[in-house]
Amino acid sequence: MKRTNVVKLVVSKDAHEKLKELGVITAKCWNEVNWLRTQQFKNEEMVDFAKTEKEVYAKYKDVLKVSIQQVARKNAEA
Repeated sequence: MKRTNVVKLVVSKDAHEKLKELGVITAKCWNEVNWLRTQQFKNEEMVDFAKTEKEVYAKYKDVLKVSIQQVARKNAEA
């Protein structure tokens, strides 16, 4: 049996907007990594995880910083 804890996060409107924006940018990053890897697969190329991670890192490094690596690694797991 798995246990789950439900936590309600109470934040100010400012923090809520920043978190919302961060979530949208993270989703865009995930989709871009996924698209690049899908294109490599469809073109019958070897999927280069490091190359796709570097491409997306260069684009989103100012906003997401280290989180890009985590997004790319979770995408690779999927």
